[in-house]
Amino acid sequence: MFLSRRQFLKVSAGTVAAAAVADKVLALTALQPVIEVGNPLGDYPDRSWERVYHDQYRYDSSFTWVCSPNDTHACRVRAFVRNGVVMRVEQNYDHQTYEDLYGNRGTFAHNPRMCLKGFTFHRRVYGPYRLKGPLMRKGWKQWADDGSPELTPEAKRKYKFDSRFLDDMLRVSWDTAFTYAAKAMIVIATRYSGEAGARRLREQGYAPEMIEMMKGAGVRCFKHRAGMPILGFIGKHSNTRFNNSVLPLLDTWIRKVGPDQAQGGRYWNNYTWHGDQDPSQPFWNGTQNCDVDLSDMRFTKFNTSWGKNFVENKMPEAHWKLESIERGARIAVITPEYNPTAQRADYWIPLRPQSDGALFLGACKIILDENMQDIDYLKQFTDMPLLVRTDTLQYLDPRDVIQDYKFPDFSHSYSGRIQALKPEYIERLGGFMVWDMAKKQAVPLHREQVGWHFDKSGIEPALTGTYRVKLLNGREIDALPIYQLYLIHLQDYDLDTTHQITRSPKDLLVRWARDSGTIKPAAIHNGEGVCHYFHMTANGRAAALVLTLTGNIGKFGSGCHTWSGNYKVGIWNATPWSGVGGGVHLSEDPWHINLDANAHGKEIKYRNYYYGEEPAYWNHGDTALIVNTPKYGRKVFTGQADIADAEQVPLGRQRQPVEQRQAPLRYGAERRPQHRMSHHPGHRNDVRRQPRRHRLCRELLDGIHLSGNDGHRVESVGADLEGWDQAAVRHAERCRYVCGGGGKTRRDHGRETNERRLPLCL
Repeated sequence: MFLSRRQFLKVSAGTVAAAAVADKVLALTALQPVIEVGNPLGDYPDRSWERVYHDQYRYDSSFTWVCSPNDTHACRVRAFVRNGVVMRVEQNYDHQTYEDLYGNRGTFAHNPRMCLKGFTFHRRVYGPYRLKGPLMRKGWKQWADDGSPELTPEAKRKYKFDSRFLDDMLRVSWDTAFTYAAKAMIVIATRYSGEAGARRLREQGYAPEMIEMMKGAGVRCFKHRAGMPILGFIGKHSNTRFNNSVLPLLDTWIRKVGPDQAQGGRYWNNYTWHGDQDPSQPFWNGTQNCDVDLSDMRFTKFNTSWGKNFVENKMPEAHWKLESIERGARIAVITPEYNPTAQRADYWIPLRPQSDGALFLGACKIILDENMQDIDYLKQFTDMPLLVRTDTLQYLDPRDVIQDYKFPDFSHSYSGRIQALKPEYIERLGGFMVWDMAKKQAVPLHREQVGWHFDKSGIEPALTGTYRVKLLNGREIDALPIYQLYLIHLQDYDLDTTHQITRSPKDLLVRWARDSGTIKPAAIHNGEGVCHYFHMTANGRAAALVLTLTGNIGKFGSGCHTWSGNYKVGIWNATPWSGVGGGVHLSEDPWHINLDANAHGKEIKYRNYYYGEEPAYWNHGDTALIVNTPKYGRKVFTGQADIADAEQVPLGRQRQPVEQRQAPLRYGAERRPQHRMSHHPGHRNDVRRQPRRHRLCRELLDGIHLSGNDGHRVESVGADLEGWDQAAVRHAERCRYVCGGGGKTRRDHGRETNERRLPLCL
């Protein structure tokens, strides 16, 4: 049957229409009658579909745990378990139930407390990349099985020490892993003990001063750094206990010496190796770190975030900052980048990295020029009135001025009873004097007369001026208050100079200084990032100076803090009534172990066998900064407490001889060993990006020759300072140091310029 195109379309359209009508009729007949529902929230006839969602959140049991991966938040959260598997983790909202030993309870204000990393932490536990047992490199195991031969170039190739990434990893048992690790420790400690070990170290290029630090003990090659102790003291510091307990026992077995001559390993302290703490704080407040619980932000009226992205990197605490905004606080952010915290700020101050100190000192000058300083606070709570001798730049000591001067007896006062300061400590610390404007003479001022007790002293100290003081030896010297010294020092940081150094907008520099001087309480919160700066000690002290001048330290909502959580560390301090504090676990004498689980802390025998090593002073790599000078001979610029000794680790890694090292160091002409990747303050992995920093004492400049990374040699102070800006030269002369390399050019944002300037010096 033939159909035209038109006929086909008519038939097709009719068929489709009939099918559609049939479907509608069928659908209407299949519908159930409508049921009247008065309140769907109170009663609904068919809720079976909700079972899908209920099943997703169904759990068999739950438990709380502290999420403490690598921060100091220590959030207690709740995990939900089904069929033996953690299905999800949630905030617990129970901080109002927390209570300490003294009955102090938390509040609802601390809720919520958890971050996105904690929400997904259980996924890492069940993730495919989690190591569920020890792994051992195949080549390293073969090296150990072959008797741990010397790592000659041929041996390195054979056992793939120079191509570890090409080697296979073997699954081994825990017993096997511990056995091989112990054998490697014995091999290395034996190899570098005694005179034979010292000879090896000399052949590898170590300086005599570094070999001397070994004290003949190969166990000194082992370097240990504990984790963050407040995240779990026993677990994180277990390797410190190993350092002090196991290694001395190994040393006595190898060298056949007694406990009195045994040595432990070296200990990299948590302070600067981790780098999250402000190294300036011990200088200006006398504590390891001035820190608060961040709930203190609720009291702050002017909150400055300096060098840290608070919103993204402090998520469990971020609500305190946001709540302070709701309470009317003003927020400022000082960072090179515009980050999420800056988005929530009233204003953001961009600046060049590491120019932070200039910004704060420039603000201090504005505060002083516009008389926004708190004079009463400076006299009562700070060292600003203390007199400094102009001839020695040391504090004026009453023992040099007053015949037969004796320090007061503090044994029955706060300093003696609470702080346990002994008379010998007071003698070593020395005394201080201020200029009493009423008596018109220098008078002593001791620690029990400051703070709240200052008004009772009857002293009216001078903050400005220069005063003539006669010493017991008959000499007359000039002395001036610290406040006057700062007035002189800050003349270098006028607005134009500060802008030139920081590249920050002038109007924002003035605005921040005026806010800091007029809004109280004010606080500065900085983070780990800026603490890695090479000159962070100077930068941190400059930030604290702003708050000191304005009276914003020691009050709720004020202060300069680092978020390290170190206020919690105080529970491990040694006291007369508790014993040696953390030393009970860290430094128990391995020859007198106390096995009584109920023993008091004072019953633990304590002795330090390990020796500290400060990696922050690795500004010359892992070698001491030693210079042979024509006039003064061999000078060791690295402090005695900071000299590193040889570094050999159980992985069999050995140091290259000096002549084989390639990567240039920041200081001097020596070279960094290739195996060392720098992760400590002031370094980056790409050393070519680092500025040259030579810090040379002017008294030693005559005849010293140091090579910078560009080969420029500093030969004399006259030649080096020729062509420098005269204001910078005067500044350097006042500081008595020349800070910065002597190179003819410097790099500025990828371009070279002939401009020569001295970096900040505080």
